[in-house]
Amino acid sequence: MNNLNDSLPDLMRRATDDLAPESNDLVERGIRRGVTLRRRRTALLSLSGAGAALATAGIIVGGTHVFAGTPEAPVAGTTAAAAPNAKPPVSKPATPAGTLATLRGLLPENLQQSAAKSYNDGGGQYRADVVLNDGKGESLLSLTIATSKPITSCDGMDHCKVQPDGSVVRSFANQSIKDPRRNPGGIKRSAVEIYRPDGRTISLQHFNASLSITQHTRPDPLLTVAQLTTIATSNTWVYPAAPPAAPRPPQQGDGRPAVPLQQTLQTLKSVLPKNLQLTRPETWGGGEEGFNGAAYVANDGKGGARVDVFVTYETPVTKCTGEGPQHCKVRADGAVTGWSKNEPTYGDERQEINGVLANRVEIHYPDGRMIAMTAYNGPQEKDAKHTRALPLFSTDKLFAMAGADGWKFPGTGRK
Repeated sequence: MNNLNDSLPDLMRRATDDLAPESNDLVERGIRRGVTLRRRRTALLSLSGAGAALATAGIIVGGTHVFAGTPEAPVAGTTAAAAPNAKPPVSKPATPAGTLATLRGLLPENLQQSAAKSYNDGGGQYRADVVLNDGKGESLLSLTIATSKPITSCDGMDHCKVQPDGSVVRSFANQSIKDPRRNPGGIKRSAVEIYRPDGRTISLQHFNASLSITQHTRPDPLLTVAQLTTIATSNTWVYPAAPPAAPRPPQQGDGRPAVPLQQTLQTLKSVLPKNLQLTRPETWGGGEEGFNGAAYVANDGKGGARVDVFVTYETPVTKCTGEGPQHCKVRADGAVTGWSKNEPTYGDERQEINGVLANRVEIHYPDGRMIAMTAYNGPQEKDAKHTRALPLFSTDKLFAMAGADGWKFPGTGRK
């Protein structure tokens, strides 16, 4: 069967290939929302067709952000801290052209504006770009504005803070868009993103380069984070209407009861060896999602290492397909098993830096139950260095724990 958790990000990225690098953060937020789907994809690098992990470029932090105690003060008159949730006045329906006009009207009058354009990016998103120049070099400003399903937490987002009114605000200044070794053009980015409780979302991405984003045209982006905040929190914005909700397709777990996430976490704890120190409990999925995930960082005295489990119902897998883990075997009871050993978690130079390896196993039962377990040689899959030479558990040990009695396989709870 198809692995939607890999194909959807691929499709979204292909749809935005022509956009400025790293400027499409609203799409990236949807992908990274991301903690759940990322973890699900991790567990299903599998017979479900997920042959390779998708690794996105890391961003090196080089600046500060206005909502987390930064020394950079907001410009006079900004209402960033107090009014990010203020609703705009009633006006004409939003259009891409109107969005661009609003953006241009909020910019400082002393700046030269060029290469202005706007368009409907689909899914209720409008985009607008304009190149600014103060006489010291061009600086691209890119806007995305939308109304969509609300984002209510900072999960998966750095430089982020939840405001007292429930708005989620992310901002930073003068970051390299990639690891400096992969950014020969010296491109930097400043950004302000606001996610309001009612689904209104606005993102401003500002670069120290012109429209081409290949070589910097000035040392830093022209506008400060405080200036971007004033623009983003203006009450003159008119937001696109949210797209109609798509009908919910039938799920594999329909007709089967949900399982509490804490029950899955407790079962994981019960199958782990008793001599381990367990920290950083984590769960994801649950409820109508139709899948449960749980994890611990386990330490046997030789280094903390992550171990996680994923349980769900799926369309029954009855044979090895040549996709997924390195090895596959159909057992005598009809279950299809897959496993891989010492699998790198990155496919580029970051693997040499972090050195995290994974042992993975999967059991696909004939009745549609599926369980996957993964052990690492570090405290997390990405963005951390390994703590031991090899993953904490062998594939044989993982199979023994995955096949233990007591696992409950969750459905969606829907009939």
